[in-house]
Amino acid sequence: MVKIALVEDNPDLRDEVEFHLSRLGHAVVGLPDGAALDAHLAGDEPEVLILDIGLPGEDGLSIAGRIRQSHPQMGIAMLTARGQIEDRLQGLKTGADIYLVKPVDMRELAAIVDSLHRRIHRPAPPARPTLSWALDRQTLELSSPTRRSVMVTPTEFKLLEALSHGTAEPVKRSALAAAIGHPEPDYDYRRLETSMSRLRKKIETYCEDDTVLRSARNIGYLFAAPLEVI
Repeated sequence: MVKIALVEDNPDLRDEVEFHLSRLGHAVVGLPDGAALDAHLAGDEPEVLILDIGLPGEDGLSIAGRIRQSHPQMGIAMLTARGQIEDRLQGLKTGADIYLVKPVDMRELAAIVDSLHRRIHRPAPPARPTLSWALDRQTLELSSPTRRSVMVTPTEFKLLEALSHGTAEPVKRSALAAAIGHPEPDYDYRRLETSMSRLRKKIETYCEDDTVLRSARNIGYLFAAPLEVI
């Protein structure tokens, strides 16, 4: 069972999400705005917060920012109608772990709740070298040596896992394509370039490192630091 606070001003959607997650055995408290959330937090502390942006009074971005400061271990998932990339980046920078755009499949939302719960309660990883990056196969979280982290997609996880074997040498494009289920000769490598560009930007934005993921011209890509898959 996961203790969940759901902040959504649309009562129909709030009831729907609360019903589906409660049916899975979770303890869900539906709340209409930030003031109601604050009152709830005064007496209880949820493990996961599901949060809309367009709320009456204080908006969800402001709420996420201060909750991240006051409750750093709480899992925060944005669930909003705002789907532009600028909105996504702002939500993730503010403090959300996950950014979902409405409408959302309830199975996906339930899986994300479980993933956030595992992250919160997983045992502390064994000590690793200061310069090592870590890639968590359970939570799909990439962590830098400076303890900054970012959630990656399943495809990005497979690419990083393949890159973790080649710190000293670039990993060939064909090997990376095969790692994500697209062996030669039919694969369009422009798709790989797009995926790697997005991953590089994500690492630069959230882990503040614009040099660790590098391209090797006419060869492939290199993760230029130790990367441990845990």
